[in-house]
Amino acid sequence: MFDVIEYDTFENVKSNCYIAKKIGEEFDDYGNSIPIYDKPNTTPYKFNIQPVDRNKENMDFGETVNGMKVATIIGYEKDKYLNMFNEYDLAYLDGATPNGEAINGDNANYKIYAIRPQNVVLKIYFEKII
Repeated sequence: MFDVIEYDTFENVKSNCYIAKKIGEEFDDYGNSIPIYDKPNTTPYKFNIQPVDRNKENMDFGETVNGMKVATIIGYEKDKYLNMFNEYDLAYLDGATPNGEAINGDNANYKIYAIRPQNVVLKIYFEKII
């Protein structure tokens, strides 16, 4: 009678994410810090990445909440990614990829702002690079 389409909410909202890990820094002739990033992963991670809810997260992040996204990693994947990323690692979201970069991190459009492990989920907050 009806055609039923199976739809898994947690699988169909996942988007591609590349991460370039910060591995150190150099200083130029004027003492300015220049971060150095490792080559990003070649196979994208698949995370549920959504805009940060301004009403819920405004107390934690203040005005920066406008340009932020959060990846919610649930269940068994939490342990897999728990200590894999660090604050200030670069991220390629919203269709950005590391393809054709002259310097690692050139095409990144977000950085990891905070990593918050919770009971059964891991939340990774990304801040837009302006």
